[in-house]
Amino acid sequence: MHSHLLPEMDDGSKSVEMSLEIIDKLRAQNVKKLCFTPHFYTNEEGIAKFLKRREESVRNLLPVLPDDIEVCIGAEVYVTRYLFNNKDLSGITYGNSKYILVEFPFDSHFTDHTMDYIYRLKGNYGLKPVLTHIERYRHLMADEGLVEDLLDEDVIIQTNVGAFNKGFSQKRRLLKYLKRGYIDIVGTDCHSLTRGNPDEYTPTMELIKEKCGQEFVDHIIETSEKIFESGKLKK
Repeated sequence: MHSHLLPEMDDGSKSVEMSLEIIDKLRAQNVKKLCFTPHFYTNEEGIAKFLKRREESVRNLLPVLPDDIEVCIGAEVYVTRYLFNNKDLSGITYGNSKYILVEFPFDSHFTDHTMDYIYRLKGNYGLKPVLTHIERYRHLMADEGLVEDLLDEDVIIQTNVGAFNKGFSQKRRLLKYLKRGYIDIVGTDCHSLTRGNPDEYTPTMELIKEKCGQEFVDHIIETSEKIFESGKLKK
């Protein structure tokens, strides 16, 4: 649901060969559906330029993907005021869906300023925000009330598989959030063979099953499937 495997797009994969090596590791864990979500910094680049770069990267990678791999093309959108100068944001959603993967400054308090951006994404554009890697927002990790405010706005919340290996305290908090229904999807946020290690996917899903129960794994898979199927690239 969250990866940086499009070659030469951002600080993720540096080549088609690197992308394929990482994808092989995910395939070995029976991951056959991949969302490519390169960074889109709205304060640094316009949508048209970003989409042109992404199209070229997709064109280089798709022809050599294994036949059993399905993909959804999207973006990890860094939300700033410049984003709202655009009338149409459809090119940076998950495929042709209404779901958009969004990122905010990690020190965001998720009070009026940030929430206004979420309201605008929903109200002005009809989009469904997916908040990336909740574990990086210290205010959300410290205040469940803020998380509940996001859920009240139907924001879908994502966490990274590697976040469960960043210390006992964070792992315990994330498992607690899963049990309370605060986290909806899990992604690798894979940038390379070591950053967002693809091999962590299966152990993390097994940990969630062990500590939270199969129903929470099912929720993650079902929510991911819903987003993926609504935006996947048609062959």
